[in-house]
Amino acid sequence: MNWKKFLSYKHHHLNAHHLYQINVILWFILYFVLFITYFVYTDKFDVDINTYQWYLFVPFMTFYIVYNLWLRNRIPTREEIAPLRRPLIHWILLGISSIFLYTNSVDLEVRPASIILAFIIFTLFAADGYWDFKEKVRLFHKK
Repeated sequence: MNWKKFLSYKHHHLNAHHLYQINVILWFILYFVLFITYFVYTDKFDVDINTYQWYLFVPFMTFYIVYNLWLRNRIPTREEIAPLRRPLIHWILLGISSIFLYTNSVDLEVRPASIILAFIIFTLFAADGYWDFKEKVRLFHKK
């Protein structure tokens, strides 16, 4: 197999809108994995996660926001398409389960606010992948 040809983007047949959606999801999953790893190591070194959670959140979310906005601006208007509904259902289930785990009655010492804030940022970008927020919404139609 020719790996150089396989890894080249010019042979992939996804349009820019799908690449945007995939990047929004995969970068958030990467952040989530890094946060869990970071959480385990801060617990191992007996460091307060409520203070140190922002050292991972701020740089990564700054990159995440700037990169996704850059990708969003590269989507031509002719390529904006209606995506499948199944990923939207998965995204809603992830949000409901995250909120359920966060509001669970278990007494936890640590409730990191950065993961909830990161999920809100992810939600806005994921929703933007399904509904075009660039288009102006008219509240009143003139007849």
